[in-house]
Amino acid sequence: MKKIAYIIIAVAALASCSRKVEFTRLQFVYFSTPAVSVYEDAALVKIPVKAVSDVDFTVTFETIDGEKLDATTGQTVPNGKKGEDYSIVDNEAAILRFKAGQQSDTIQVKITDFPGVLTGNKEFSVKLLGVSGGEVSLGGFSTCKVTIIDNDHPLKEIFGEYAATDGDGNAWTVTLAEDPTSYSNVLFDGVVPFFAGSLAAGTRYYVVAPVSEDLSTISIPLGYKLADQWNGHDILIFGYDGQYINNSGMLSFMKTDTGYKLEGSQGFAAIYENGGYYIPGNDALATSPITLVKK
Repeated sequence: MKKIAYIIIAVAALASCSRKVEFTRLQFVYFSTPAVSVYEDAALVKIPVKAVSDVDFTVTFETIDGEKLDATTGQTVPNGKKGEDYSIVDNEAAILRFKAGQQSDTIQVKITDFPGVLTGNKEFSVKLLGVSGGEVSLGGFSTCKVTIIDNDHPLKEIFGEYAATDGDGNAWTVTLAEDPTSYSNVLFDGVVPFFAGSLAAGTRYYVVAPVSEDLSTISIPLGYKLADQWNGHDILIFGYDGQYINNSGMLSFMKTDTGYKLEGSQGFAAIYENGGYYIPGNDALATSPITLVKK
């Protein structure tokens, strides 16, 4: 009797294992990137919208005007206004219609050019809203921020990323970005490797560096205090010749055919004070010569 019981149990177990397993496929729609940039004379920007779905569906969207703080009044003012700085092309209803299996579509936006006028960069956002049809949901990035880059900025040709190398063979990325408060300065991100990438991270470990009118020099003020603290300490940028530090004057990068270069006896040291001067690590030093090659 025991043998028969075992056989019955085994058959029942096999029967339970042969049940059909059903999988539910996730279906969603999203922006492939959270942010795009376009020059004001580009005329048109196409914002890609991706989908994973085996049903027909529609998704609505809206635009959100940008804002900025007016330095004079202290008030928030428009900075990227629909109908003036941009407009949706051929889709005033703001609806995208996807067929089953369709993997992508685009939202097309016309950009207004203001040639010869220093308007500064402007921003707006496009946001995906409700989805109708099938079990499709919003996934990934549901908002995409668009930056309209002012073509008339006097420093526009030097903005961007640079491959940096120093006298000790260290390599990192320097970014020169627009200073929204001045047309004669750049935000110099990555004076030393330790703090490179702060702009992308949303932190303020950069130097506000003056640029000569002919773009031939970018000067780093020594003794400059970075806007953000590191582990509760103020960080200062000093000159450094391998032995001594210097907190006064300027060190200047000179324009070359491929970017900029700093020569001379001094490079840079990022230091903090805590009863003395301390360097966070070896990558908080950049020894001369420092070469910047635009990517």
